[in-house]
Amino acid sequence: MTLHRAIIRQGSSLIDKQAIRTYRSFKLAIVKEGPDVPIFCEAGTLSRLGLWLADALRDRHGSTRVNAQGKRKQLPFVVACLNEKAGSYLVVGVSSATESGDVRKKCVLLKFS
Repeated sequence: MTLHRAIIRQGSSLIDKQAIRTYRSFKLAIVKEGPDVPIFCEAGTLSRLGLWLADALRDRHGSTRVNAQGKRKQLPFVVACLNEKAGSYLVVGVSSATESGDVRKKCVLLKFS
């Protein structure tokens, strides 16, 4: 329950601050501040945040693109978290489904120093 509250609190904060940037081929959110930052220095938690953000933005804005074939396409979501102790960022990329309830199982995990 604590983890879910932290995800909702951090995700809502990123959305309210408009800290999510949309680029040509992906969306990016960087977690740098807040009381829950140490929780998101783990890959599983950060990927859950990414999935929650992707779903929340899809439901809020309908953020899908139409490609050349006329099919709807959801932009991948990249979430990064600053780990001040290690002096690095943990980066997770998730791709969400175009409609609520669908599941996509692609996940990319990177760590930069």
